[in-house]
Amino acid sequence: MNDNKFNIEQCLTDVILDKPFDFGVGDRDFCLYPLTLAKKLLLQGQIERLALDMDILKKNPYLEALRVAHENKAVCCEILAYQTAPNTKADFYDTKSIDRRKKFFMADMGEEDVATLLVVILTSDKTEQLTVHLGLDKERERMNLIMKIKHKHGKNNVMFGGKSLFGSFIGQLKEMGYTDDQIRFELGYTYLSMMLADKVTSIYLSDEELKEIPTDMGGAMIDANNPAMKSAVMNMFKQSGVKVD
Repeated sequence: MNDNKFNIEQCLTDVILDKPFDFGVGDRDFCLYPLTLAKKLLLQGQIERLALDMDILKKNPYLEALRVAHENKAVCCEILAYQTAPNTKADFYDTKSIDRRKKFFMADMGEEDVATLLVVILTSDKTEQLTVHLGLDKERERMNLIMKIKHKHGKNNVMFGGKSLFGSFIGQLKEMGYTDDQIRFELGYTYLSMMLADKVTSIYLSDEELKEIPTDMGGAMIDANNPAMKSAVMNMFKQSGVKVD
C-alpha cells in the first residue's frame, strides 16, 4: 500500500470517527477536537488577524505557523483554547474555561509547540482533499450539467433559496435528520460536509434530456434511441451512486 493511499484511508477513518488530536503540556493532557461549524465561524476572525501568507502556508505550513506564533502568540493561544473545548454547546460557551486554557498555553507553551498545533488546526478541514480523491468533484460537475438540462426543458421549474449557510448547509442537514446542536456544536465540519457531498441523489431523465448529455462530459452526444449508448450512460450513473429512473 502506498503512502498516499494509506493517508487518505486514515483521513477517512479519522473524519468518520470525529477523532480528536491528543497532546500534552507538562503534566496536563488536552485534545484538539474536530473543527465544528460553530468553531469555524467563531475563529474566522482570529485566523484573519494572523494575516497568514497562504502561499507560504501551502509550501511550508510549519514555517508560516512559527512566524505567526512569534508575532501574535496570544491569538494563536486563543485559537488553541477554543479548539481544545469539547464539542458541546455548553463547552463552546464556557468562556471561563477557555480563558484559563488560553492563559495556561501562553505561560507554559513555547512558540514552536504552538506553531505545531496551529498547523494541525489550519489543515484540519479535509473536505476538499477527500472530495477530489473520491471523485465527488466530478459528480458535482455531472449533477450541475444535468440540472442545467432539466432546467432548460422544465421551463416551469423555479428554484429559490440556498443563498447562505441556512439553506446550503444547515437546512439540508436538518432534512437528513441532524439536530441544530449536532450541526453547529457537536459534529465535525468535514464530516457534515462529506455527508452532503456524497449524498445519494436520484434524478429522472427523459429520453429528450438524455440526448443532451455528452459522453465522458464532452465529445459525441448520446443517442437515446441507441440501446447500447443508453445502457452505457445508465451504468455510468449507477456506478457513480446516482440513481436514474
